[in-house]
Amino acid sequence: MRAVLFTLSIVALAACKSDMAGPASGSGRLAIVSNRGQFAQWDIYIINPDGSGLTLLDPSFANDLWPNWTADGQRIVFQSDRIHLAGDSVNFNIFTINSDGSGITQLTTGLSDDIQPVWSPNGGKIAFSTNRDAGDYEIYVMDANGANLVRFTTSSGEDGQPAWSPDGTKIAFATLRDGNAEIYVMSATDGSGPVNLTHSPNTDLEPAWSPDGKKIAFASDRSGNQEIWVMNADGTNPVQLTNSAFPTELPSWSPDGTKIAYDADSDVWIMYADGRLPTRATKGFPEDVMPRWRP
Repeated sequence: MRAVLFTLSIVALAACKSDMAGPASGSGRLAIVSNRGQFAQWDIYIINPDGSGLTLLDPSFANDLWPNWTADGQRIVFQSDRIHLAGDSVNFNIFTINSDGSGITQLTTGLSDDIQPVWSPNGGKIAFSTNRDAGDYEIYVMDANGANLVRFTTSSGEDGQPAWSPDGTKIAFATLRDGNAEIYVMSATDGSGPVNLTHSPNTDLEPAWSPDGKKIAFASDRSGNQEIWVMNADGTNPVQLTNSAFPTELPSWSPDGTKIAYDADSDVWIMYADGRLPTRATKGFPEDVMPRWRP
């Protein structure tokens, strides 16, 4: 299933299966995306790590995807194809909402697809990917209220999946500028100084910073199947964490850095940060994907 119009992987399916008691028994809350709605649309839900306490964030018949929390856990930014303002076209725009489902606000409008939003650590900025430039996806940064839109990337290949470093100085992102998907970092001030971290002939996607900023988890098929990997923040010492029969994707660190949530086999899974005890948090139909841990 491909959830948005972007050639870099968004939602794949599958993984190894282990229902051992373990990391999913911890505390905290996660935002996930599920198609359990009345018309199988994609909605954002909030759950506990063990899959209990499922709460729909905002009822709509639109597709709501790619949730990302503010550092204080009070608001969520996401992409949606809902028609919210008069004159909107049916495409993805960026919205914010309070964590209790109130206060929904639309930040972008227009004919382009604005996708994959992420907050800066101080909550003052939002980075996202957009095809507003002749159909080529690039990364933009705007104020948290949608003002002062600034283009950060200008490559000939698609750029997306931005992830802000915890100290606010860098943005990691996935890019096709080298002919295959690589993970880069650039300055979070103006997009300058892009550096390739992965240098792999394979596909590397979906960067996620550890809370201490020392590591980046990501998805890669360099072992022959898409798995969750982790590397140092400078790209050194890549280590494979999952070993699955099918693709795994979209890692998200727990606030204390001891666990990683991801999706696989149409469900949300949680493992320890060293790859131990992969544990299924949600089970069976419908599809539950794209976990994002509340800070």
